[in-house]
Amino acid sequence: MQKNSFLSLNSNSNMKLYISLAIAMFIWGISWPSAKVVGKYADAELIMIWRFFFGAITMVPIMYLLKLKLSWPKKAFKYVLIASFCLVGYNYYYLKGTQLGMAGIGGVIVPTLSPLVTIILASITFKQQIQRREILGIIFGILGGIILLNIWNLNLDDLSKSGNLYYINAAIIWAGATICTQKAKSELNAVNFSIWLYIIAIIIVLPITPINSLMDVMNYDSIFWMNFIVISSLSLGFGTTIFFLATMKIGSNKTSSFMYLVPISALAFSVIFLGEELALTTILGGSLAILGVYLVNQK
Repeated sequence: MQKNSFLSLNSNSNMKLYISLAIAMFIWGISWPSAKVVGKYADAELIMIWRFFFGAITMVPIMYLLKLKLSWPKKAFKYVLIASFCLVGYNYYYLKGTQLGMAGIGGVIVPTLSPLVTIILASITFKQQIQRREILGIIFGILGGIILLNIWNLNLDDLSKSGNLYYINAAIIWAGATICTQKAKSELNAVNFSIWLYIIAIIIVLPITPINSLMDVMNYDSIFWMNFIVISSLSLGFGTTIFFLATMKIGSNKTSSFMYLVPISALAFSVIFLGEELALTTILGGSLAILGVYLVNQK
């Protein structure tokens, strides 16, 4: 009887986590068109430091409500440090990509390619053997990526100018952050991991932050602030912390598979609010990449 109760409790706990993760992925999707709007006001270097600051501030009430104390990640510090550099790199490419290219495309490329890169890195890091279905999934993911990028019409210069090269880099770097999160789970809870990540990220970006224009954001209008809250407190503070929590609870592979929910809201809001075109190659490439992620995560 006790065993059945435990299994039921564990199942309910996982269900709440899955629902929270699905909501977080929906918010991540909305953050892509919001990042496009924010990028019209300032460069990535300025937006990043404020984004990390708001992300860290969001953690304070969460820690208070959960009655968590801030603990120094002594044993897991190397993973926190590497993940912080990954977070900075990801944010730079995410913001630069949306400034140059279409937010909807970025919201498809990154969340569909990153889980596949995570699978490859996890197999190397945790010495997990890649199964046939996973290989098939990776192949579908690569084909989807090729179609999404219209690779037959592009050279390296075109990739850079369109913002798509930034999205590819963001996908690869985010996979690195996901692996570091799983490696750190034995010592840190997700909230502690997140707040240290944001604090260290602030320190990392300080040398490239335009200090003279640091307070310019205070003069921006309500459109900026509405979209900035979406990409900082909601997407980074809530969404990313839930992603890290899930990675620690159910592993990097399963958590990454939820990223295929991101393109749905990313494309929808980019079409509605930014007037971006929903191309056939985006639908076809995104579908193949999602199929790849699905195959990779099937038991």
